[in-house]
Formats: sequence, structure tokens, C-alpha cells
Amino acid sequence: MTQVASEAVLAVMGPTAAGKTALAVALARAVGGELINADSRQAIAELRIGVCKPTPGELGGVPCHGLDWRRLDEPFTVAEFVALASRQLAQCREREQAPILVGGTGLYVRALLEGFDFGVAGEPLPSPPDPGGEDLAQALAELERLSPDKYLEVDRRNPRRVFRALALARSGVAAAKVRPGWRALRLGCMVPPEVLRGRISRRSDQLVGAALRQEVEALLDAGFPPSTIAEAAIGYREALAWIQGAVSREGAVAQVAQRTWRYARSQMTWLRKEPDLVWIDGTADLGKMLESALQLVERRFTKEAI
Repeated sequence: MTQVASEAVLAVMGPTAAGKTALAVALARAVGGELINADSRQAIAELRIGVCKPTPGELGGVPCHGLDWRRLDEPFTVAEFVALASRQLAQCREREQAPILVGGTGLYVRALLEGFDFGVAGEPLPSPPDPGGEDLAQALAELERLSPDKYLEVDRRNPRRVFRALALARSGVAAAKVRPGWRALRLGCMVPPEVLRGRISRRSDQLVGAALRQEVEALLDAGFPPSTIAEAAIGYREALAWIQGAVSREGAVAQVAQRTWRYARSQMTWLRKEPDLVWIDGTADLGKMLESALQLVERRFTKEAI
């Protein structure tokens, strides 16, 4: 087993259908780790089929935290994710387990590993005053007095940003990003677009079936409004339309595939801008992917191999 340094965090990233979960599970077994979900939709407790939440069989006994951190009808901010995930990172280390982030919500990973301008240690951003309730000039004057550095940085022509900065300054929270003390290795699963599109098409065909239909019907029976269900994630709007007879199953599959492909393209655009991301060939077999990942882990921050 490879033992990584105590301050190390691994992250497995990539677009949807790139093979992130399988690699993360294999990596967790190899290094003695636990997974922390970094997918905004998989964090919703009531959703399973439509968000491709990993099954117990896929996890194979590897713990995966954060699959039920929010309810479908409740808001969930990046700050809340960072607060929960930060605690989980620390708890993994208390158990001497390597924390492995896995998911396609790049903002979650970036905010957790690099810090984010919303507060200290993942605490939510203080609620800003209503921009219409205070004079902008007075707000700028107070901001300059409380936090001269932020006063110079903020876009003084943007009231929302001014009042946001002022809320931080009034709360005593530093206006700059909080830099966590974790050393991170970000692994990206690279899949050529034409291969990825084929995977998405096949996954969409598997997704839109009896299990998804039953899940959506259960959500309706539980009292969730159709509008809430439709906005839950890609696939739920289409499943509702299929249930209501507005579209055939084949039509729903085509719509899911199209929307998922657009989403994957946006994920790839984000990942190309992700700092320090190291790419792994996502078309290789799992053994080769794991071998590449372990080599990168050992080069970056392995203490010792045992």
C-alpha cells in the first residue's frame, strides 16, 4: 500500500462519463483512502438514479462522504460545501485515511483547495446589506476605513460587490481568500470528445429507464413539485415529460444525451483553466489509469511505500 503525506489531498476530476468514480475507488484502495463527493447533484439526498450516484457495488466498501449533504428542496452554497468537506478532510486524517475528492463540480474543488472569498474556514459569507438600503458612497467610505486593501481591490462601480466586501469587513472576516494548508494533487481524466460523446450517448440510453421513472414517481408521491424535480439535474425534466406522455422514451434519451454533452463541454472548458491539473488517459483500462495515478502520487508527496 502507498501511504501519502498527512497534509495531502487527492482530487479526481473530469467531465461526466470520464471514469472518475472507478479511478477514485481504485486509488482509495491503493492508498488507504476515503472518497468525498464533489458533485453538486450527487450531494442531494433524494436523488440516486438520475445523478448516477455510486452504488455500494461500485464503491466496493470504500467510504464515500457527501452523498446526502442537502435536500432537494433546500439551497446549498459553495460555502456550505466547503464547510462540510473541510471537516470531512480533517476527520479522514484523524482516521489516517487519505481524502480523495471526486466529482465534476470544479468550483467545489477549487474553493475547497484554494480558498474562496466568502469567510474563514468555510463559514458562510455574512449576508450583505440591501444595496438599495444604503448609500453607495457611504458604504465605500466605511469599507475604506475598515479594510483599505479590499477598498482598493473592489470594483467600486459595482454596488453588489461593494456591499459584499463591506459585509465581510463588518464581520471581521478577512476579505482576501482563505488559503487552506492542504497539499493537493489534481488528477484529470482525459477522454477525446468523440469518445466521450459516445459514452454519454450510451449512458443516456441506460439512464432513461424503469428505475429513473420510478425515482421520479417517488419524488412526486413525496410531494416535491414537478418544477423542483425538473430542475434537480439533467434527466429529471426529460423523465417527467416521458411520464406525462409528452415525449417518447427514445425522445427523452436523445434530449438527455444532448443536454449532457453540452454540460460535459462546459466542464472541459472549466478544467482547461484549472491550475496544476495533471491529465490521465481516460481511455486506458482501469489498471493503467491507476498505475499512472500512483506514479503521480509518489512523485508529488509520498512519504513511503509499504
